[in-house]
Amino acid sequence: MIVPMALPPSSKYLQRPGDPVDEAERASITARLNDAFADGRLSHDEYAEAMDIVYDARTLGDLVPVMEKLPAAASNVPAIVQQGGPPAGQLTQPRSLVPAAVMVGVVGLTLLAMLAILLVMIF
Repeated sequence: MIVPMALPPSSKYLQRPGDPVDEAERASITARLNDAFADGRLSHDEYAEAMDIVYDARTLGDLVPVMEKLPAAASNVPAIVQQGGPPAGQLTQPRSLVPAAVMVGVVGLTLLAMLAILLVMIF
């Protein structure tokens, strides 16, 4: 059973109830309803009733009953949060700087050798 939740006063469904429903809005709500039904957060009857309202709606105000009853998204870990990462406050695991230092040394020695050869050729 879905417990209706009041929409916030800033909701576009309450602020602009006369605006027409575009296909992108309809598709977005349909996707949310599909997810809620697939996750078991909506019964078949609730899903069918909500889908009827969504596809009969002409204005955003017509969608208020669906939006008030639409359950919150399933608790998923957001894509930006990685499981099993470094400890809190540490952005990455510390890396060894030895390979970088060796590479800088090799490049430096190579440049000095080339400079020495160039100076010998000039003078």
